[in-house]
Amino acid sequence: MIKRIGKISLIIILGFLVFITGKFLLVWKSVEIDHSLSQKPLFKAFNQQKQATLWSQKGEDNKTNDFKITSDSTSFEYYSCYINRNPTLNIIFSVGDGFSGGGYQIDIIQNRYKVSPYSYTDNIKPFDFLNTEEYYKVLDSKLILNKESYQKGDSIFGYTELKVQRRYGPEKYIVEGKGYFKGIVN
Repeated sequence: MIKRIGKISLIIILGFLVFITGKFLLVWKSVEIDHSLSQKPLFKAFNQQKQATLWSQKGEDNKTNDFKITSDSTSFEYYSCYINRNPTLNIIFSVGDGFSGGGYQIDIIQNRYKVSPYSYTDNIKPFDFLNTEEYYKVLDSKLILNKESYQKGDSIFGYTELKVQRRYGPEKYIVEGKGYFKGIVN
């Protein structure tokens, strides 16, 4: 009887591990590596340009990206790029006014990545915790980086493309974005 319970438990645990591994391999795509990416003249031009913001075409900081989104329902947006390592590598393209905003986050683990949209607001309403996240589906994505792994303080150069379906039914719309980015891993 105990052996049978042990075998069933082992089968359940192994099945769970196979499921988690399969989901990881399906959802998390492989990062492409191009060691010559940092040599593109585009990145040198970023040093002479200022990053556009919501408030001004010419911001104060050096340009970090040329990431642009196209959609049926929105106009051109000015994205800032933030790169953090804790313990996963996160590349965040964000647009906002300090009170509300959103963007796209790319999480990288072991040369595999996942793209997800996010949003934030300071206008919190009662029962907001009951509101589930907005539906999205990543239809296509691509990520190219200049090397395999990064530590805090490393320079990172990359290129990304994404195609995301937001919402569903009659409210469904497709968002496409692409662009080069550079930065220092914080």
